[in-house]
Order: sequence, then structure tokens, then C-alpha cells
Amino acid sequence: MSNSYETPESITTSPGQANSSMKQGKFNHQTATFEVEGFVHRVCRYGFEQWSAKPFSEMFASAPEGPDERADDGQERDDEPIKLSGCTNFEFESLIEVMYPLQLTGPPALSKEQWIGVLKLSRLWAMQEVATVAIERLSAMDLKPVEKIHLGKAHGVPTWLKEGYTILVDDLSKASLKEMTVLGWETAFRILWARDEISRLREATPNTGGYWVSAESLNCGYCYRNWSYQHKVPNAQTRCPNCNNVYTSSGHGVAIIDASTALRSTAPFLDDKPKIVADKVSEVFEEELKEAELRNTKVTA
Repeated sequence: MSNSYETPESITTSPGQANSSMKQGKFNHQTATFEVEGFVHRVCRYGFEQWSAKPFSEMFASAPEGPDERADDGQERDDEPIKLSGCTNFEFESLIEVMYPLQLTGPPALSKEQWIGVLKLSRLWAMQEVATVAIERLSAMDLKPVEKIHLGKAHGVPTWLKEGYTILVDDLSKASLKEMTVLGWETAFRILWARDEISRLREATPNTGGYWVSAESLNCGYCYRNWSYQHKVPNAQTRCPNCNNVYTSSGHGVAIIDASTALRSTAPFLDDKPKIVADKVSEVFEEELKEAELRNTKVTA
């Protein structure tokens, strides 16, 4: 069985000769050579110039011509690469995979750690389109509340920041003690303070529902008034097993022995809790949310 392949007639395999009559085509990409943590990468410039115009345009303008010159042996020179700081080789290679994907089906399937690296560098180098893709991919990975807070602070993602705080203020069991320590004592304290404020509000704010009384605290009014007997009231329409009076129609009513524990003001309706939590998060973490929003706005501007 032959392994030979026929060359299409439209493709010539003979070496071309320099011809002054040749015209420059649409594509004529220059390359740039970067060094990150001792690793050298030669990539096309166009991605960096398109997605992060200002930082890299200035970088390329001040860089030596070496990356685009040919050495004596015909190979591109790598002896004068542009050295990048503030990133790891792992992060840089993850970014390159997104900027120059090897498949035609959209962004590559990267791990969470890789996408975090892409988000970090896209924020560092003002690559808003790349950052948007990274945020979308990470949001689909079901980040934990603590991760949302940490990444939201670090990379200016206000949506994550508010979502993370809202989840923990509403239900602290969503984070372990170890995870909470990652946030730092000040942040942890503010989360606890916000939860306490909401609890006080729900316990102390009456509404049109009046007051709630625990059924276990109700006793027959006639028996208690006459003999200090404490006979529980099983039902408002039921007769007292001791005096045979019906509580609601006899006129004797019921007796509440310890009002301090039996009576409590009604809390806001459960349907209001999400709004209460959201409002409290906006109040307690106002400065952080504003800062994240400002960073995000600067990048998108």
C-alpha cells in the first residue's frame, strides 16, 4: 500500500525566486520573542497588538529589532527576547493558548488554574476581550463563595465579589473554617457582623402580622386564674380537660406564663430575606464593591 500523496496542482513545491513584481498579501505577520522565567516563546505580534494595543505597542516600539531579523543561518534570532515580569510561564502559556487556539471550535478547554492565569494577565495587560472570555469560563465552573471573593478582589470582578459575600452572609456553612481564614480576619469579621445585623433586624422589626406566640406557652386562662394550674391549650376550639371551658368562647381566654420567652416580634416575611441580605452586603462591603467596579470600568473604557 502506497503512502505517497499527490500534490495539488494549485500548490507549487519549487523554491520561489525573489521578484520585484510580487505584491504584499493581506497577511504578513511579524513575530515577537518573549522570555518568561527562562522560557523563550516566539509568537505572532498581532494578537498582542490587537487585544492589548497600548502596552505591547509601546513594548514592541522600544524593543530591539532582533526578534524579526534573520541570523546568518536563516533562523529568527532569539538572543534578545522581550523579558516579561509579573507572570509565570504557566500563566503566559495559558494566555497564548487562548489567544492562538489550536482548534476552530472556540476557546480551548483549560483547567480552572489556567483560566485564572489567563484572567490575571488579561487584567494586567488590559485585554478586556480576553478577560471577558476568562470570566465566562470560570463562572461556568461553579466557583466556591470564597473563590469568588478572592478572585473578585484580585481581578476586579464585582459580580463575583457581591455573589460571594451574599452567599456567606446568607449561609456561613457554605465555607469551611480553613476557607474563611484565607479571607483574613477583617473580612471574616465583617461577614459575621452583617449576619448578626440581619438576625437582629429579623427579630426586632415588627410588621403588620403583630406578634408570634409559641403554642407551647399557652395555658387555660380559667384554670390558671383560679387555681394556678398550667393546662396546655392544644387547640383554640378544644375544651380544657380540667375545667371543660372552651378557650375562645368561654371568655376566660388563655394564660401566658412567661411572656419574655413566649412573645417575639414577627420577622420580615421569608420572601424579603434575599433583598435584606443583598442590601446589607451592599452596605457593609460598599467600598470593596465600588473599587472592583471602578477597576472593571477602567479596563472596559
